[in-house]
Amino acid sequence: MRLSSLTRTHVVVRDDVVLPQAEAARERVHAEFIVVVTADGNPLGVLGERELDELGDLTGTLSSVADRFPALVVVGGDPDELTAAELLDLAELLGREGLRSVLVERDDQPVGVVPRAAVAAVLPLDLLDGVGVGDPDAPVPRYVCRKCAPPSFHLPRAGGQPPHCRRVLFHGAMETDA
Repeated sequence: MRLSSLTRTHVVVRDDVVLPQAEAARERVHAEFIVVVTADGNPLGVLGERELDELGDLTGTLSSVADRFPALVVVGGDPDELTAAELLDLAELLGREGLRSVLVERDDQPVGVVPRAAVAAVLPLDLLDGVGVGDPDAPVPRYVCRKCAPPSFHLPRAGGQPPHCRRVLFHGAMETDA
């Protein structure tokens, strides 16, 4: 499944913006999601309508309420195609953590947001029975930064070393999420 076919509209705002300004930016471009980034471009969170409602009428900056953001899941965007095992793993993570969206990045830049409903809609039913998933002894690599509150997850698309935390750089390398 192509990641680009699942993404929804988003607007990127910095964390030093106040919540009403972020909501106004989202409404101005008719975006479904707000992607909050630091001044360095590191993602802090993805906010949809429900997350904005849960934050209420706060007037402080987004960085002052970042601890109230939902956990962040980042999927690297290269290649654009998700394998069946990656799709199943992503669906499991979203369900387990009760998350509503996934941030898709390419070259460490946000390129889209995929809502949980879009992942569920394209999940082939035969995957739920374990048919056609691939080698069960070769799980899809998934990493977590437990130093982040809430935790942040990363599903890199290329093998190699564990990624570094994208939310807070000094957290360092992420650990494998079992």
